[in-house]
Amino acid sequence: MLFLTHELAQEIVERTMKILNQNINVMNSDGIIIGSGDQTRINQLHAGALLVLKNEESIELDQVKASEMKGSKPGINLPIYFNNQPVGVIGITGEPHEIQNYAQLVKMAAELVLEQSVLLDRVQWKERLQSEIVNQLISGMQMNEKGIRERLEFLGVTLSKSRVAVVLKQSTRIDFSNHKIIRALRYELSQEDLIGVAINDDIIILKNVINETDFRSWLSLFEKWIKKYDNRLVIGTGFVVDDLLDMKSSFYYAKKAIEIGQKLQPEKCFYHYEEYQLEISLSQLTSSKEMFHFYHRLIEHDKNGELIKTLEIYIEESGELNKVAQRLFIHRNTLRYRLERILTITGKDPKNMKDVMELYIAKLLNDLT
Repeated sequence: MLFLTHELAQEIVERTMKILNQNINVMNSDGIIIGSGDQTRINQLHAGALLVLKNEESIELDQVKASEMKGSKPGINLPIYFNNQPVGVIGITGEPHEIQNYAQLVKMAAELVLEQSVLLDRVQWKERLQSEIVNQLISGMQMNEKGIRERLEFLGVTLSKSRVAVVLKQSTRIDFSNHKIIRALRYELSQEDLIGVAINDDIIILKNVINETDFRSWLSLFEKWIKKYDNRLVIGTGFVVDDLLDMKSSFYYAKKAIEIGQKLQPEKCFYHYEEYQLEISLSQLTSSKEMFHFYHRLIEHDKNGELIKTLEIYIEESGELNKVAQRLFIHRNTLRYRLERILTITGKDPKNMKDVMELYIAKLLNDLT
């Protein structure tokens, strides 16, 4: 594996030279200078670095020794280790007696930058692998189950566990960094949870569900975290499936929960499938809305919208007249008059269970279109 790239070597040089007033060179495992404060030295062979790599120990070069080694100048050259293996050399230009006090610190700083870079590369690779798997699972495309199972095992994830799809999407046009949010989310997720970015930039979590109580507890904490972290996100959840290969349906209904929820309650940021099951089912019947022509008569007669608002509150309060009147700030007699008006216009009596259900369904269909 190539640990020391030109880009990383130059990053080590630039970071170090901000602290030290000395030129820094970084050489690869072939002794070639791949990073330097002196750009004219890039791609030159550094004989001193070859000696360091051969003996796996630092060397000090004064003017005399440096003149005897190709591509070398006075200074101190130290091996850079990764996983206890020498992968390159870092050189500090200058008189050895003047720079030897901080040579080891420069070496340690270079090794730390290298370790951080390799760790980041591995994290990013795992993120890409998870995202690829998530997109395969939610797409419903023909999948190689054995291949997915093997890749999940590599990530330490079990295929056959109960999970639910959670969709995070932007509520505004202000862009956010998916990578930033995903890294923050890692602290809110377990090893068995999968996370990825869909083609449209939605963030998808395939959340492991131990039991209903556990999921509700996590969801409550997650809602608080999201609101605190970024209030520009809206969240939708699907239903629990027992196998990752069935995630397409859970993902679909998580998206539908957001779609329907934003139409009916745009002020909210969390939309759970179980709260919108009826509305989602009815959204499939929008082509049959002509069946509810009586509701259109109500819209035509209700120019200021007070009857429709009354019906909405009446349904929300399960027909309890006192509560409805209180929320509308009207007298009970006024409320009774409005309910009679609804009956007269639509032919549907809000006090009748079947009629109020038809009124509610008609209102939903109208709101969803």
